[in-house]
Amino acid sequence: MKRVFITAAALLLLFSARSAEARDISVLIKQNAQQCTVSGTSYYITAPGAAASERSGQLTLSANGSMLAGANTPYSLPAEITSKNPITVNGRTYRGRILLDGSSGSFNIVNIVDINDYIKGVLADEMSPAWPAEALKAQAVLARTYVLEGKRHGKYDACAAIHCQSYSGVKGESPAVDAAVDSTAGEILKYGGMPARVHYFADSGGCTASAMSVWHKDVPYLRAKPDPVPASGPRSRWQATFTMSKISSSLAAAGLYSGSVNSLRPAERDESGRVKKIEITGSAGSRVIEAAKFRLALGADLVKSTLFEFSATGGTSQGYNTASQPVYSSLPPAPQNNRPVIVDVSTMPEKDEDILYWMAQNKIFTLQELVSMIGKNKEYPKYVAEGKRRIAAGKGAQQKPVQPQPAVQQNLPPAGARLSDSAASGSSVTIYGRGLGHGVGMPQWTAKALAESGWDYRRILDYYFTGTTLEKVGS
Repeated sequence: MKRVFITAAALLLLFSARSAEARDISVLIKQNAQQCTVSGTSYYITAPGAAASERSGQLTLSANGSMLAGANTPYSLPAEITSKNPITVNGRTYRGRILLDGSSGSFNIVNIVDINDYIKGVLADEMSPAWPAEALKAQAVLARTYVLEGKRHGKYDACAAIHCQSYSGVKGESPAVDAAVDSTAGEILKYGGMPARVHYFADSGGCTASAMSVWHKDVPYLRAKPDPVPASGPRSRWQATFTMSKISSSLAAAGLYSGSVNSLRPAERDESGRVKKIEITGSAGSRVIEAAKFRLALGADLVKSTLFEFSATGGTSQGYNTASQPVYSSLPPAPQNNRPVIVDVSTMPEKDEDILYWMAQNKIFTLQELVSMIGKNKEYPKYVAEGKRRIAAGKGAQQKPVQPQPAVQQNLPPAGARLSDSAASGSSVTIYGRGLGHGVGMPQWTAKALAESGWDYRRILDYYFTGTTLEKVGS
């Protein structure tokens, strides 16, 4: 049997060289592990100063100071497990190599994997293989861009949890997933010559949010965008009920409010309709907190987004409907006042579609108006002319809209639909919400609906990340 000895420095050098040459991705599978079980066919364990010999079957490795113990054999860290076949670690199977990295009584389990194999593992976790091919392609480009933009988890490119990108190795791989990844191989979104900082999430509830609103960062290509078509995800409409005492204890535990809560009220909303701040009134007086922190305190799995209200009556009258039936037949009127909107027309883009978004950003059109225009390409020149007329009149979006009404068949209310700002009080509170996730970037359920409507992945990405370019890099 062939025996190979390698130093720790050589092992790390080999790891770095492989990463540079093959564009491997390092994915943190588990941090500070005490033990792991490895199984497979014809795999090798390589460690500094130890012989690499072929193994098959199952092996349990345990932390022992700065060493690993397994099958009466000590291994120094870092150790690497390699095989021509997929390797199973703790019951989950991965392509590529497994790096066991760490010291002082624990180790990190890291999958070193070719980027295309990694993207396939992400895509299988993040989107159903049964969804349209163009939606899968859009997701593949975003997953690739996301991991190449920068290190996401310390010295590793990403972790396997959902806050990086959900990744489960070979689980869920399918011909549809393979085709989406292979057909977009090397494609990423760039901005200013660098990989863009992209984001995606499950369901927008009708309109995405800006990076400025959610993370207080002004990213030019991460603006609030109304969905061009309605989507009908399982969390497009949701509700959650809490006792007021539970809300009080959750907010206290999060350090947001120290007394017993008597009432809650949306104090500020962003341009997409999402709650930015909530006013809390109770035994410790009144305090305004960020809605995102309120959501996390109560549980993001329960309060699924910040696009919510406390009044069931207000929600129904303004567009909320748990059965997702059409409830809008006309456009809400634009605000009526005479304050002029000052616009720097030198920044106006050239294409009609881009002009409409620019006009909405500059308050010439409301988001409600914009959502009624999207998709009516033949009408764009007329809408642009109306916007220019408003600019010339110095009234901006303050004038009454004159464009056609949105289609009655739309299942979701228009983006920016007026949600109730009524306060909640009493012994229990029900939150009525829309969508799932932070709201920034591409909503996956809308990508599905757009693909079903005939949009290709390039058009989907261009809509939600306007200003970025789709480019191919070496993979």
